[in-house]
Amino acid sequence: MGIILVAYDGSELARKALNKAVELLKPGDELILAHVIPTSMIAEFVDIPPEVTTLKAQRLMNEALTMLKEKGVQVTGLVREGDIADTILKIGAELEVALIVLGEKGVSKIDRFALGSVADKVVKYARRPVLVVK
Repeated sequence: MGIILVAYDGSELARKALNKAVELLKPGDELILAHVIPTSMIAEFVDIPPEVTTLKAQRLMNEALTMLKEKGVQVTGLVREGDIADTILKIGAELEVALIVLGEKGVSKIDRFALGSVADKVVKYARRPVLVVK
């Protein structure tokens, strides 16, 4: 298949999406795990220092990478900042991934209320196949 990109935020649906992506891997395929930190100016999140959010995201990513590598999965982790859907789309295009896999919903209040549905936007604008896991 090639490269499979998984949007990962640690939520239950993101874990399901990750498990589905691992099932789809063929020998020689690579998994890219991407966690996007939303850069929103919503008042609810203004008091959280950016480094705290970045450290939490990196810790979440490291836990997932360790688990996957122990299973023998060839995986790379990316932590980025920006609009979640736009960043996933950009990574997918830049790496010319074969498939983008993501959960139907994430854990962030920002996802649901400020940005709209990340999955809907990725499905609508992706130039790569997209698998949405429920």
